[in-house]
Amino acid sequence: MSSSFSSYVKGVLVGVGVGFLVAPKSGKETREDISAKLNDLKKQSKELADMAVEKGEEVTDTSKDAADDVRKALIDSSRKLRSTLSDTAKDVQQTTENFVADVSDQAKEVSKELKDTAADVREETGEIVTDTAKDVKTTTDEAVEDVKDTTEDAAEDFSR
Repeated sequence: MSSSFSSYVKGVLVGVGVGFLVAPKSGKETREDISAKLNDLKKQSKELADMAVEKGEEVTDTSKDAADDVRKALIDSSRKLRSTLSDTAKDVQQTTENFVADVSDQAKEVSKELKDTAADVREETGEIVTDTAKDVKTTTDEAVEDVKDTTEDAAEDFSR
């Protein structure tokens, strides 16, 4: 923007200069006209500079307001995010605690069932072992009796 403004001022000065040089006036009149035009240009330049300063101040104020708005929005978003993360962390912790409690309860139930099953197996096994021992003793006693009988029969047969 300053480049186009600078080009504009240069163009105006060249145009004014050429216009005065070709104008059919006396030197004094030409100098007075040039002086008047330069004063007008100074006044216009001053007005344009003042306008530029005013616009610059407006842009600065607008930029500051926008920066404040962005900063406030970021702070608000950060607080909301922190709150959401905190809530989520609490939910995860509660869910984990519930899961651990459920698994602990299930483990206790399984442990009790295993103990009960082991006791039942021990009892049934004991009964089976006792019954089998009785059967073995009975079978052994019968076998001993059969051997005795066979020995006696053989002795009788041998003595005859």
